[in-house]
Amino acid sequence: MKLSTLEGGMSTNNYAPCSAQQSEDLKYFEERLKGSVAALSPSARRWKVLFLVAVGCVVLSLLNWWSKHDSTTASMLPGMATFVPIVLSVAAVFGLILMGAQHRLRAPTILADRVRQVLKDYNMSVDNAGRLILLPSKPPKANGR
Repeated sequence: MKLSTLEGGMSTNNYAPCSAQQSEDLKYFEERLKGSVAALSPSARRWKVLFLVAVGCVVLSLLNWWSKHDSTTASMLPGMATFVPIVLSVAAVFGLILMGAQHRLRAPTILADRVRQVLKDYNMSVDNAGRLILLPSKPPKANGR
């Protein structure tokens, strides 16, 4: 259930009633969270494009090398090491990995996962866009019965 069900300070579907102030606080938190996720998205998109271009360069240079390579006269690995486009494109991919590109392209998802872990204790969750999801209250457990 989305946060919009809290308008007017009343909740539905077995949710505890909340005050207007709590409702406003949750709405403000949701807006801040959506803004944070949205701010990370363009940067993550750029890192995805950069990483895909680097991997595409590796694939294209390998295909180029494969079409020019004579497998009867030389072994494969030393032949690839002497082909400059392969060396440069593989170095670019390793450079991106060393710079943490694999984490930067997942930044919005990582943020949502960490917030989801914290909100689990408060019977809430969050989707990958930063919208709050109110979870139903768990019924109390019977004492050993």
